[in-house]
Amino acid sequence: MKCKRSRSIVSVLFISIIFIMTCKPVFAEEIKVLRVAGDNNHPPYEFVDEKGNYKGFNIDIMRAIAIEEGIEIEIIPMPWNQAMYSLGAEKVDAIQGMSKTPTRESKFLFTVPVVKNSQAIFVLKNTNYISGIEDLNGIKVAFQKSDINEELLNEISEVILRPKDNQKDGMEALLNGEVEAFLGNRQTGLYYLQKMKKADMVKIVGEPMGEVEYGPVTTKDKQEVADILNRGIKEIKRNGTYDKIYQKWFGEEYYGKKDLFKVYKKQIVVIVFVILLVFFILSGWNKQLATEVEKRTSELEEANKNLISHQEQIYKLAYYDAITDLPNRLYLAKIFTDTLEETKKKGNKLAVLYFDIDRFKDINDTLGHDTGDHILNLVGKRIENIIKDGDILARFGGDEFLILMKDIEDENEVVEFAKQVLDKMSQPFLMNRYKHFLTASVGVSIYPEGGKDLTTLVKNADMAMYRAKKGGGNNFYVYNKELSDIEINKVKTISQLRRAVERNEFELYYQPKIDMNLGKVHGMEALIRWNNPDEGLIGPNKFIPIAEEMGLILPIGEWVLREACRQNKEWLDKGYQPIRVSVNISGMQFQQKDFVDIVKNVLEDTGIESQYLELEITESIAMIDIKYTIEVLKKLKSLGVYISIDDFGTGYSSFSYLKEMSVDELKIDRTFIMDVNTNTKNMSIVKAIIHLAHELNLEVTAEGAETEEHIQFLKENNCDKVQGYYYSKPVSSEEFEKFLK
Repeated sequence: MKCKRSRSIVSVLFISIIFIMTCKPVFAEEIKVLRVAGDNNHPPYEFVDEKGNYKGFNIDIMRAIAIEEGIEIEIIPMPWNQAMYSLGAEKVDAIQGMSKTPTRESKFLFTVPVVKNSQAIFVLKNTNYISGIEDLNGIKVAFQKSDINEELLNEISEVILRPKDNQKDGMEALLNGEVEAFLGNRQTGLYYLQKMKKADMVKIVGEPMGEVEYGPVTTKDKQEVADILNRGIKEIKRNGTYDKIYQKWFGEEYYGKKDLFKVYKKQIVVIVFVILLVFFILSGWNKQLATEVEKRTSELEEANKNLISHQEQIYKLAYYDAITDLPNRLYLAKIFTDTLEETKKKGNKLAVLYFDIDRFKDINDTLGHDTGDHILNLVGKRIENIIKDGDILARFGGDEFLILMKDIEDENEVVEFAKQVLDKMSQPFLMNRYKHFLTASVGVSIYPEGGKDLTTLVKNADMAMYRAKKGGGNNFYVYNKELSDIEINKVKTISQLRRAVERNEFELYYQPKIDMNLGKVHGMEALIRWNNPDEGLIGPNKFIPIAEEMGLILPIGEWVLREACRQNKEWLDKGYQPIRVSVNISGMQFQQKDFVDIVKNVLEDTGIESQYLELEITESIAMIDIKYTIEVLKKLKSLGVYISIDDFGTGYSSFSYLKEMSVDELKIDRTFIMDVNTNTKNMSIVKAIIHLAHELNLEVTAEGAETEEHIQFLKENNCDKVQGYYYSKPVSSEEFEKFLK
């Protein structure tokens, strides 16, 4: 009896132990490993610190879920836009933290939220023209690519977008003056300001901004993954682990970290303990137990192999670009210090070449992003074939690439290589049996003149690249101190220009238009001047392009329109001969949706009759969107204002469109008048324009008439009006009043 009872007890014990051993793996076999992507630069949620450790609130949440669910979770750091790409391409199972929006909710499967996020607009302390989201029209704004704020900014029609790979780059762009505002996560932005010790330079405006739920996310077809994460989150919230993690990163310090290795180690210890226990209790069944041990050992060896393989994958995802398989900016930052030390020891130089594809946006817009990605891959392979051993080609984001050239003895090596890059890029790319012709712009900075650290070298190479791009692209430019001085002066001018708008430092000069038949003043053109307190009177050519680039042309342009109408109304009220005042309209002004309403309001506010206002629109602006131009000009004509096409002959207008436009006058550009008496081609062009205008019942004004010969030629060819130094240069309102008298 005792023997039978003992056997029964042993049998029950054995079945219980086997149940304990086998119960957990049944679930584990469903999903043994979750591969979860995370932003490598989004503190305090998730970030790689100076020592290369990946840490943050999200990482601790994932590790706690791994413990509760008894599974392995690989957390893979990468740039945010790469994380979005990896989830969509099913290279990872989930992203460990994403803000929920209606657009994203339609694409992805969100779990239980772990926090509520809030966004913020960061501006410099002395910025007083931005107080909320509505003030970002015409403003350069930095944001993180593929971030929640991209959706918000896309709803603002006039905003000038400056996408960055991460929020740190966005904050740095604000601090160095590249942008006027940065829209990002409030907690992350404050974290970087404290770390940079720049909190006193920046302020937050437009609060409060809406809160959104934030938490892990997977794809719609991975309900099982969402279920695991949901169970884990609910359990750590129930048992108090969540509160401790939250206090650690957003409140009090929390200790007691459990990393993935410890979780894995604990599972091994439990399995070994159970195996030993079974061995001692059931020594008679040692053969079956040996088989089980052998099986478990084999699983552990396989797990180790998988772990090594996964670590290699993690390294690749962190330091290599997913589209081109080239190193990324994190890799360059990682190896640059050693490269620089090596360069110093050898007494050589190194160089950074920064290049991007000219008009690459057109490819994405017309052929699609898949085609764009394929072209980026082809570009990487083509340039990789021409770099020398030891040099590094990296993709920096978007269509931007960077080449690190080492062991340079002669700077001509760099110049010759830049030419090779341009040559390779100009050769056609064959895709789907079609040839695509591309060009690139290359900026070069050479150590130490171009910078003594990677950040400065890249910044100066980027600056040089934009100088090459301004020349029309398909070119290269080597950074030098002169370029730096130009940029410094540009930043200074931008700062002074903003102040000039606030302090009303502008004034209008007027140049008379002379009727060639009567020899009398027939009209006048209002021309802006900047009365700079430091530099005196500055002409428009030196500051209008910068005003257009910074979006300041809109308030300046409206001021010119209003002041010209006000001044002309004052002269009309004094009883002087009624004449029209003409005002130049910039492209950005003309494209404003409410431009016609602005003109109407100015006429009403100043009390001037519309027949005494002339608006000058350049030929190139008129041809940007011909349908829009025709529509707006009709509305302006309905107000009764006079319309002229400025700089006629320098653009690409079609005469068939010209007759459809509601235009009263053509102005011949000064470049045709300068040598009209000696240049037979210009002579023919001027005659043709005058004849064409008269055939269409339009008047003609010639600009830039400076000599008696100019005047004689224009009279002989029946030009209606003339404007130029022969009669008068632009003069102040006081001087111009003498013409009226």
